[in-house]
Amino acid sequence: MTLFNNLPLVMVMAFLLLTLVVGLYYSRRVTTFREYAIGNKQFATATLVATLLATDFGGGGLLRCVEETYIQGFSWILFFLSTALGYWLLSPLLLRMGPFMQHLSLAESIGSVYGNKPRFITALSSIVCHIFYLAAQIIAMETAIKQCIGLSDSGNIEAMQKTVTVIAAFILITYSMFGGIRSVTFTDVLQFITFTAIIPLLVWFIFKITNKSMVQVISILHKEPKFQLNSCLYMDKLLGIAALFLTNLTTFIDPITIQRIYMASSPIQARKLFLYSSTFAMVIKGFITLIALLLFVKMPTLYKDQVWPYIFETLPVIFKGLIAISILAMAMSTADSMLNIGSIMVSHDIVGNIQTTKVLTDKHKLVLARLTVLIIGVCALLLVFWKRDLLSLLYLAFDFSVPIITAPFLLSVYGFRGSSRTALIGMATGIVAILAWNRCVEPITAINGAFPSMLANGLAMLAAHYLLPHPAGTGWVPPDKIYQQRQQEKARIARRSKQERDGIPSIKRMYCKEII
Repeated sequence: MTLFNNLPLVMVMAFLLLTLVVGLYYSRRVTTFREYAIGNKQFATATLVATLLATDFGGGGLLRCVEETYIQGFSWILFFLSTALGYWLLSPLLLRMGPFMQHLSLAESIGSVYGNKPRFITALSSIVCHIFYLAAQIIAMETAIKQCIGLSDSGNIEAMQKTVTVIAAFILITYSMFGGIRSVTFTDVLQFITFTAIIPLLVWFIFKITNKSMVQVISILHKEPKFQLNSCLYMDKLLGIAALFLTNLTTFIDPITIQRIYMASSPIQARKLFLYSSTFAMVIKGFITLIALLLFVKMPTLYKDQVWPYIFETLPVIFKGLIAISILAMAMSTADSMLNIGSIMVSHDIVGNIQTTKVLTDKHKLVLARLTVLIIGVCALLLVFWKRDLLSLLYLAFDFSVPIITAPFLLSVYGFRGSSRTALIGMATGIVAILAWNRCVEPITAINGAFPSMLANGLAMLAAHYLLPHPAGTGWVPPDKIYQQRQQEKARIARRSKQERDGIPSIKRMYCKEII
């Protein structure tokens, strides 16, 4: 094979090497566990936006969303684009998070309110959830590398594909092990710039090969039933989309997103982070949706598993390398964050929580965290051999996190302070609810049960608090001073605006009297 034919593989290897160099460069001077977990809280808002979006847009998500938009049509587009509103809808919540801003993880925040046992369960369920997400990213990396090396099934080609995939995974593990969140953040910035530059190029290229004008493209899509609005106006479709949207909305309350919030210097910067991210997320999701729509116009008869092979087959060699790099960048930017937060939860929230006779030093926590990164990475690699469907992995991740941890955290942010027993009752209810839903309801309705199970968790917590005896000091507490000051400032601005509006007619009347 000539160098030109191997150019995509060369480009991928060069990108992996650059990522490793950047990751190891920013891993220097990490000496405390707090620096490893959330940095020095002096990140610029633009940097936080880049790392948050780079983590949100995973390689598995790119593959899945293009495939599902192509197959399901408008119903998936409606769900996919609406999820960008999650950052905007949850941004007011961040002003209430002042009491938790010095914590290192979501599990620590839950532990500070409900005690050690809920903290342990939160950490454990989050780690399992992130192993499922991480497996999806490894599948995306493997897909990109497979398309670079070739579609042949010969032994040598297949062995090379697996070898390069393992190399990419261990490059990811290496800089995540030694660099902590600082290394993860700045590699995320590199990867964010990479895929946001390449995805519009892919949209442009697919539009060119359709050989149709934009008016013709819109006309073809308008004639296709699954891309029409009325395809979603069935009760079962609407319920499915609403359930999936609400479930996805609650996944914004996940350990990685909360870690990015804790990296901010204040709740006000965290709120800006979410508002800016909402705008950029909508633009990126729009381009990803266009990939599927234009591909459907070009070739409307593909099966789900033929979508990405067809894209790679139609691309020129250099474009093939660029798209592979984009998928790798999106996958690695998500995977490194999952490895990082998983290592933090093991060393800080599980082992550090169990250890009672002797407090773990920062040195021991760092060693344990780096070892955990390796173990979680290997577990995700093994999971890939068992489950390869990206949508199934997404649902499994939902089921292991949303019904268990979302309701206790949201209640604590809004001022609820319950006992450990209250939180455990809610978590147990969420687990039973999702198991029952998956066994009895989902086979009939095809509606994901993570969000209803989360509601069952929250309602069970409130019922346990008000119906069972509870210790003194539990109940609802007022918001912190930062939130109260913000609300007072908004009230002053509203009064001033009202006074100015009321003053304008008075001035006009006085002016008219003077003229008369």
